[in-house]
Amino acid sequence: MTTYDHGQTATHCFGRHLLDLPSSSTVKSSFVVGGASVEVRRGIDAHEFAALVEANEKRLRTAPHKTEGSMFRDRVDFQPDRILLSSWFSPNSTATNKDMLYTRMADASVMHVFSVEGSGSNPARAKEYMLRVSRNLSHRATGETPEAPGFCIDQGLITMSKLNKEEVTASVRIKERPGLTLHFMSYVTGAPDKPLLRRNSRIPPGYEGTAAGMKRLRRGDRNIGPIKGQELLVRGDAGGKRSYEFLWESQGEKASIEHPFLSLRMSTTDDTDENGEIMDAPFQDDSLALAFWDSILSTLRLRPGAINSGGADLR
Repeated sequence: MTTYDHGQTATHCFGRHLLDLPSSSTVKSSFVVGGASVEVRRGIDAHEFAALVEANEKRLRTAPHKTEGSMFRDRVDFQPDRILLSSWFSPNSTATNKDMLYTRMADASVMHVFSVEGSGSNPARAKEYMLRVSRNLSHRATGETPEAPGFCIDQGLITMSKLNKEEVTASVRIKERPGLTLHFMSYVTGAPDKPLLRRNSRIPPGYEGTAAGMKRLRRGDRNIGPIKGQELLVRGDAGGKRSYEFLWESQGEKASIEHPFLSLRMSTTDDTDENGEIMDAPFQDDSLALAFWDSILSTLRLRPGAINSGGADLR
């Protein structure tokens, strides 16, 4: 069996799970917590933070609403660096609210913006949740693996363990492997889907049109420690070029932050070279591609201590 040595690796915290990647990896990630999407901005000082919040409040106050005068609804300063702006979702409706929580980590000059839609008739519910987020948000340095219970976001940790809508998506590029992309996904599911191999017996979804040129390398159950899953690994051959599409999924359990849906996908079919031609896969043969895949997938695990057994927030 071929094994793969990455040399130096770094542990990445995605939500409540950890994944080890080559140190040369570039990661782009997005997060949802409690249904709120998360945006991060770096290098924001106190003056810039205050100016940005004030500008957005002014914009909402001057934007017209069909029946309520303006789009602005409320401002709540939980702390000087934890500010909530509430507005109507659209100029013509009062059914939906939009809440934006602006937070800044003074010691790291990092700003997080949490954006969520909620009931226009019950704004107090969103305010209560955003207060919980603001209380439980702390800074997390790049590459830091926290010990406290909670959900890792970019440059932050939210120390909450109650069931909520949590999502992570991450795209990974690796310097030494041009043309290769890893995609990681995790989300709390209310209704687990059928297992991967019951839905797609031959090739990963999205490649049905090229099935004739695909060779199956591996197909079957693939458990990662206690995480039950299945994998479907295929190679494509076209025009003298090889490509790989590897997919692993764990369907998770209903309404569980400990056992969410999990997916890892490896693709080598996305990039073109300087001549506009599809790049050949960055592996000499199938055994190296499989060894690389195994070396990444086998590191996926639930972060120790990620979930407070009592389900309570820390703050």
